[in-house]
Amino acid sequence: MQKLKIALILLVLALTSCGYSFRGSESVLPPDIKVVYLPVVENSSPQQGLSILLTESLRDEFERYGAVSISDTLAGSDAVLSARIIDVRRETETVTSGTDTALQLATIISISAELRRDSGILLWSNPLMIISKSFGAESDVVITSSPEFAGGGLGSGDLAGLDSLEVSRGQEQQALEDIVEEVARRVYEEAVLPDF
Repeated sequence: MQKLKIALILLVLALTSCGYSFRGSESVLPPDIKVVYLPVVENSSPQQGLSILLTESLRDEFERYGAVSISDTLAGSDAVLSARIIDVRRETETVTSGTDTALQLATIISISAELRRDSGILLWSNPLMIISKSFGAESDVVITSSPEFAGGGLGSGDLAGLDSLEVSRGQEQQALEDIVEEVARRVYEEAVLPDF
């Protein structure tokens, strides 16, 4: 039993001495940056409700790893994470040849973000992050076996009772939620995580 304890201690020491740590728990930020103020994301697009959705997703992503903590107020914060939704647009990707009916659409979001010390010194910036997500616009072209569809709130049997507009709106809402999660993940990875 004593040999097992010694072996475990040696293993822990070996792992910690070689710099091993769990991804997400480290930070490339200066050591004095412990608390980040996250104001509501600015929305320059006509898409309603997206600023709150992105703000909450950013908060969740930063709180998930704990390398820095998020604050609702500027007082006591070491840095400020500002983000702005520049544009949200939709593009038709696939149409039927006979009727020019849109079969597949894409939502494309352009975002800028930066992290500054409370003194104003820039720590990180990405002036143009573009993320897109495709989705089916017709119930006939929605791939019900895809992970995206499975993660949504509809079942394959529900599609038959919906018209194309309802299918398109539901698929687009799921695409927006997926994009917002991707934006939050990328902001955290670029601004905080060290390159491995």
